Amino acid sequence: MGNKAENGSSGLIKSVQKSLKILKYVINSDDEVNLSDIEKNLGYNISTIHHSLKTLMQEGFISQNKATRKYDIGPEIFFAWLGGRKPEKYFSRVTPILEECVRATGETTNLFIRDDDEAVCITGCESNYTLRAFLMIGRRIPLTCTAAGKAFLAHLKDEELRNIVNRAGLKKYLSNTLTDLESLSEDLITSRERGYTIENDEFEEMITAVGVPVFDHNGRVICALSTIAPSVRVDEEKILLISKELMLSSKKITDIMEGVFY
Repeated sequence: MGNKAENGSSGLIKSVQKSLKILKYVINSDDEVNLSDIEKNLGYNISTIHHSLKTLMQEGFISQNKATRKYDIGPEIFFAWLGGRKPEKYFSRVTPILEECVRATGETTNLFIRDDDEAVCITGCESNYTLRAFLMIGRRIPLTCTAAGKAFLAHLKDEELRNIVNRAGLKKYLSNTLTDLESLSEDLITSRERGYTIENDEFEEMITAVGVPVFDHNGRVICALSTIAPSVRVDEEKILLISKELMLSSKKITDIMEGVFY
């Protein structure tokens, strides 16, 4: 009886349909949404919305901003689609841009999305050097001491940055790792002003990386690019070359992504 009442004569499972409509609403929203936004636009009661969101969060399709308590899409949107596929196939429009950056710099270049307090490598292209930084799809890295991570942090409000630091902490990985909020904030201000971030033996030994944000057409950071190289091959001139190529690549990706991604 219960199944019949929920499914109705059409064979649809209403609870699943409502969850999918909520998910589609969050995906198509320009900004984070709260419960009242969904209630107003879809007409579902708060209890239904809350339980659907809780389930979608548990499965990774929805994420919640711990500072604002609002909701956005989660990383499983990407992972579910990429499962069984080559990431470069899904990102076919981005791959040539990454390849061009690798040709210009000689170094491995990756694209990251943010998942809460970490950055996740989604795709990239490897250097042809024997001594090189390797591409690792799906790898998770901290935001506070990596070039890609700091590209996300540099464009957050101070309160959001403090909340991330309070949750994730400032773990000391290497001698160059910044372990206090004031030093990190100053580094991020400098990075924002020059347009790129630098990671120099902060997270991994003998590794230097340069990162840039990728914006959507509303100025929101949707992903980050990072070129990673052995520190022995990186000097100031190389950093300037890499940063120039990354910023050009970021603009090209913005033009083709059109705000679709995280």
